[in-house]
Amino acid sequence: MAVLCNPKPKVKRRRVGWNSHSIELYADMTDIPPAHRRHHHHSWSFTTATGNFQDLPDFIPGSDDIEDQDSFTPHEEYHLDPDAYALAIAGDIDDIATAPRQRIYTYNPLLTFSSRIDEYIAESLRREGRGDAISQNSCSACEDTNFCFHCITCRDARLFCHICIISLHTACLTHVIQSWNGNYFDKVPLCKLGMRYQVGHLAGEVCLHPQPAFGNHFTIIDTNGIHDVALDFCSCMQKRPFAMQLQGSWLFPATDTQPRTAVMTTALEQFQMLTFMGKISAYEYYHSLVCLTDNTGIMAPSDNFDAFIRVVREWSFIHLLKRAGIGNDRGGWKAAEPGSCAVECLACPCPGVNIPDSVDPDSPHAWEHTLYVGMDANFRLERFNVSSEEKDPGLSKGLAYFMDTKTNHEAAKGDKRGLIRTRDLAASGVGSVVCTHHELKLPLCTVDLRVGETQVEMDFGYLTAVKHFAGVPHIVTSYDIACQWSINLEERINIYGDFMQPKIPKKVYLVPKFHLPGHIKDCQEKYCMSFHIHVGENDGEAPERSWAISNGVAASTREMGPGHQCEKLDQHFGDFNWHKNVSQGDMLLCKIKDAVPKASDHEDQFEHFSASLPQSDVVKWTKMVEDWEVDRNKPNPFAQMVASKTEAMMRLQLAREDTQDELVGLDGDALHTMSPKGMISQGIQLESSQRRISCLNKELGVHSTDLQRAQILEKSNRLRRSVELWFVIQEVHMPTVRTLRIQDNQGNHPSCPAYSLPLYLPSSILPAHPCDKTMVCAKSRLWIAQGYDLLHTIRSQLLSLSKAYKDGDTNVLTQKERLKSHKTTQDLNARITQAKQYYCDVQK
Repeated sequence: MAVLCNPKPKVKRRRVGWNSHSIELYADMTDIPPAHRRHHHHSWSFTTATGNFQDLPDFIPGSDDIEDQDSFTPHEEYHLDPDAYALAIAGDIDDIATAPRQRIYTYNPLLTFSSRIDEYIAESLRREGRGDAISQNSCSACEDTNFCFHCITCRDARLFCHICIISLHTACLTHVIQSWNGNYFDKVPLCKLGMRYQVGHLAGEVCLHPQPAFGNHFTIIDTNGIHDVALDFCSCMQKRPFAMQLQGSWLFPATDTQPRTAVMTTALEQFQMLTFMGKISAYEYYHSLVCLTDNTGIMAPSDNFDAFIRVVREWSFIHLLKRAGIGNDRGGWKAAEPGSCAVECLACPCPGVNIPDSVDPDSPHAWEHTLYVGMDANFRLERFNVSSEEKDPGLSKGLAYFMDTKTNHEAAKGDKRGLIRTRDLAASGVGSVVCTHHELKLPLCTVDLRVGETQVEMDFGYLTAVKHFAGVPHIVTSYDIACQWSINLEERINIYGDFMQPKIPKKVYLVPKFHLPGHIKDCQEKYCMSFHIHVGENDGEAPERSWAISNGVAASTREMGPGHQCEKLDQHFGDFNWHKNVSQGDMLLCKIKDAVPKASDHEDQFEHFSASLPQSDVVKWTKMVEDWEVDRNKPNPFAQMVASKTEAMMRLQLAREDTQDELVGLDGDALHTMSPKGMISQGIQLESSQRRISCLNKELGVHSTDLQRAQILEKSNRLRRSVELWFVIQEVHMPTVRTLRIQDNQGNHPSCPAYSLPLYLPSSILPAHPCDKTMVCAKSRLWIAQGYDLLHTIRSQLLSLSKAYKDGDTNVLTQKERLKSHKTTQDLNARITQAKQYYCDVQK
């Protein structure tokens, strides 16, 4: 058994390269630039000397191969001997005096701004007044002397008269107009100036029969606030439905009949992008527009929040259909196929699209068309019981990522657990299936979890994915409970019905790498992704990472009805898939650049490692791996053939042996209630306690607190009492130790600390003092098992230390994080050192 060495902390190395030294040619050596001007981008260092430099060869900065350049040959006129010259060029001597490099302060815009804050304030006040129009005497358009209006949305400081300001804004119904009252500007709506906006015609056209909006009042929500406008509909010969007339003017109506409220498409596009990128809720966005309109609350606009929510849902669904090409379908949106509005992965194998319609699963290259999917549930996306499917069925359900609720209920028919609901929750979470290679959500594979992560809902999402990719030769499925979920999957499929019985090709079920350590040993060997062929570095944790885009909206979606939540998550999943698709080119290129050289390195390392082993073992191992990859029922070559020995396992084994000895009567006349093996086992535990307390005592510094010293002293006192009780039992089974303790005056002294009391275990007194063979054998077995435990501890701590160093190099930014990282590495190093010392003691 060998002990691994501690990994050294990562040292930031300088960039590997070469330093060039240029000796500039100065006719007059007295006129030498200062030091800060002699340091350029190429980090040239300059050596000054007297003499003629005309014969020196030219140096070419930026050349990649320095050997191609003419070398500098030492010249006698340099007044430097060749050795000193070489050392000077290499920069390895310290006796050459150089001027200290002056610190160059770069331009700091914030410092420059702080010196001109008063100017910025004055300009801001001037702009909010008359500004550049302070000397204006008439209207900028018609020279009328009655001028007082300007538009802050147009960012035009010129002042106009009443007629001109209206004529300039015939198509700008949501611009903010201000009127100068002699002291300051007042906000004046365009409708109060007499402007009426005509829809149903091109800008500037006159409608022969305009019809005012209902109640002669119309509200428009735009990116710069909520506006009351005077709007006229068209009722002449080319009359169209009022809602369509509004859409022709980039206004989306809140109702289809008699609309009184509309939202500008620019505001809808802005809100959609903000909610995708910043997870802004509709409530936050709408009330930010209210504050933009009037931040005092005195002249707040009427409440149109419900209308805004309705418009957002309708407009988002219209754009979902439009982007999916449904607008070009003669059958309309009702003829759209399930899942047709989802953004699908461009790189996943799809029969008839990027792979042949039929692929032989037994062909040698069939693995190239393997589909990798992962399943997971997210309980943050719960939904309160605030509505029902009848009141809020949803518009996009069954067309994108969420399944049709009716189909889900049909599949779950007969599952009595699904009928149970909590008092406040209608859905306890969401389950989903994603592509683990590219992390895209798959169509129709997201389900509402009625009560927990039940198999029936997860089965439906998985089988829908298999049905969608019918014809793929291989499917590798990762699921954190795949070891249980996959056992009776075939039996459950036969129960569901015809629509949930897709033909499943060659399939493999695995457990994601992060979740695998939580499983038992058999699962770690059978469901490990690292042991399976053609999986590569796929960790199976793509579902966990994909939840990050939806967890930000969980606080708002839990308050929505079933249809609204489905639409909201469909939109976010679609945006997530879109960004994944458009970035796949760069992502795959980066992976290729990283994988190709590493594959070659791994192949070389594997060949070198195989060459160091006996050829017969290599052939036998290779055959075992190849057979296991073909048939998983054969022995797993990666399984641990020899059971690891642990101290707990050995103690259990010794206890069982004592039980067996008592049953067959081999223990003879028991000298004590504790057997010799039990006494040795307890002695090993006391020895370990002595080591721990000794290390704690050594860690006490000069400035240790009273509490720290008291805690260690209390532990030491408890240990002393335990050791003294054990001494009584030991003297029964090992009478020789009584003589040894009498001879050891130092060990019997009351001032001797508890962690230094000699225990006189069999290994420490042999061969001078013979002991029972049973106790010697028990002691050896326990120490060997303890050594294996210590080796495992050292290996795991070394891995943790290596990861701590990597995290410290890449993720630690602030001083607080650096201190925490340093404390972590310090603690890990201390544990490794302690374990190594224990192991050396055991080896003795």
